[in-house]
Amino acid sequence: MAERIAAVQRVAGYQVEPATLRDVHAIRRLEQVIFSQDAYSYMSLTTLLMWPGQSNFKAVTPEGNLVGFVAGAPNWATHVDWIVTLGVHPNHQGRGLGRWLLETCETSLSQASIYLTARISNDRAIRLYETAGYRRMYIEHHYYSDGEDGVVMGKERVYPDDATGTDS
Repeated sequence: MAERIAAVQRVAGYQVEPATLRDVHAIRRLEQVIFSQDAYSYMSLTTLLMWPGQSNFKAVTPEGNLVGFVAGAPNWATHVDWIVTLGVHPNHQGRGLGRWLLETCETSLSQASIYLTARISNDRAIRLYETAGYRRMYIEHHYYSDGEDGVVMGKERVYPDDATGTDS
């Protein structure tokens, strides 16, 4: 995975780099701030960080504080990758970190189809995903713990070898 990321990138003083199991406590604290009632548990986050093939990245400040996280999961059976979670601390939103994390994660995923779920009321996230090429696929009713619906969004990537529509 790390070899697929050319180098640690820098934008506006931040870095996006692979997240590891050492980050689990900081990621859990961040999830609790961003997704108070839907934050992943330590066990779920540990699984995300240890599961083979996962694409996990963090955004950090110049001081090394974790302020964003994304996890992407492959599903080889369905040939669809999923963005499992993506969040940026409210004090660091609006700077392009969410988009940067999303694009970094997408680059490390292998399937042409990528899906994710967002709260139907989260207009800001939905706009981010739409500008990144995702489209609304269907609604998952009562998806979130408080009963709110989730909108499943998907993106199809075309690779240069697939441009002609033929297999090589």
